[in-house]
Amino acid sequence: MKLDKISLIAACAVFTLGSCVRHSGEPMGRASLFNNKTGVDSEGFSFFKSVHEAAAYEVDLANRVGASATSPEVKKLASQVVETYQSILPELVEIATVEYVILPDPGALALESVSADSTTDSLSTAGTITVAEQDYIAHVQHKQAMILEQFNRASRNTNKQLRNFAAAKLPAVQELYALAGGEADHGAHH
Repeated sequence: MKLDKISLIAACAVFTLGSCVRHSGEPMGRASLFNNKTGVDSEGFSFFKSVHEAAAYEVDLANRVGASATSPEVKKLASQVVETYQSILPELVEIATVEYVILPDPGALALESVSADSTTDSLSTAGTITVAEQDYIAHVQHKQAMILEQFNRASRNTNKQLRNFAAAKLPAVQELYALAGGEADHGAHH
């Protein structure tokens, strides 16, 4: 009798614990979202989080700057930022969803709105920082350098879907970086 009970308990334990293991080739389920498991490595995860946050912020900022800018150069740059990233962001979110990376990041900073009765012609972000039009160009150039570096790295990632996405979007990001006044680093090719 004791042997039967022990055998039954052991069988239940093996069955219960064996169902918690993910076997190779088995798709990750909904539980992956709750146990910090993604389909990409740490570099891919960093790509999704940093590029999504930066691109979403840049689109919002470009919409605000483009609406109030007087310089045609700044308006063109802001328009190009919006055009480039509004096409990239939905695809980025779609691929991140497939790879179990939650976007947008719940802890990401958001751009606060500028009041319509503001008496200054400058852009106000987070309520305290003012940005002149020439500073906006420098800002875009700096952010595009960071985003371009992320796309360059992702274009060599081990995840095939991420690698193909980054390689396909890399020319548009490079074009935007050049429009902002950035210069390609020809010595960085691997």
